[in-house]
Amino acid sequence: MTYPRRRFGVVTMEAPPGLFEDDEAPAACIAALTAIAPATLRLWRVEAGDAPDLSALMARLCDGAARKVAAIGEAYAWAGIAVDVEGEVRATHYLFESGGAVFHGVATAPSELWRDYGPFLEMAMLTFDIGARPSPYLPLFAGGGTPEVSTKPEIESASVALDRRFAAVAAKAQALIAQHQFDEAEALVRAVDADIRGASALMRAYEAELAQAPADERIFERALYWARAALPEPHTAIEAEQNAAAIAEREARLAQIYRAD
Repeated sequence: MTYPRRRFGVVTMEAPPGLFEDDEAPAACIAALTAIAPATLRLWRVEAGDAPDLSALMARLCDGAARKVAAIGEAYAWAGIAVDVEGEVRATHYLFESGGAVFHGVATAPSELWRDYGPFLEMAMLTFDIGARPSPYLPLFAGGGTPEVSTKPEIESASVALDRRFAAVAAKAQALIAQHQFDEAEALVRAVDADIRGASALMRAYEAELAQAPADERIFERALYWARAALPEPHTAIEAEQNAAAIAEREARLAQIYRAD
């Protein structure tokens, strides 16, 4: 699954639903996205100075253990690092380097909202593209080599990998639903993802099976449940209104399929 790209000069990032251009970001940002809730993703250029590798530079910016990540852009994928910083406001810092230019991304959200917004902020950050093939020379870690750059088809994004895993269980889950083995079907899908994307996959599976058995009241009831569940918890009045509208639309679609005896 891919999302529309937002362009900030030569820089682009995919923006999942609910992320918008951040008009309140500092002028120094070269790219910025925000959600209605106080969740932001901002990108700056920073100086590498005399840092021998990206992890050394990251240590000057924040505390924490660095992990390797990959930014999968429009045509190329390249390696960088990220550090997760706990706190009342949780943050994840990202560093990527190309030709001596270092890009510092920071995703932030209140800790109690991170579960809802953090994955979408990281998803956007890891589609970062600079409009040309990256040419890094700084190692990610001390003693390491130059970070790898590959053409996009050689690396599967986390989003695509999750879609593939859902596709692998979709037919089995729908077959279990047809047999009214609802707990088994739901456990199968939620083992792939227990959050919104898993709920959305179950919503689609129940709706597809309802189309095959439109008079089945039990399937209709479960389809309604997952149609309502496959939305993030609202944190603002606007988000609550958007959820209510989406639920009404989904319920109406299911009602058109269902034919009670």
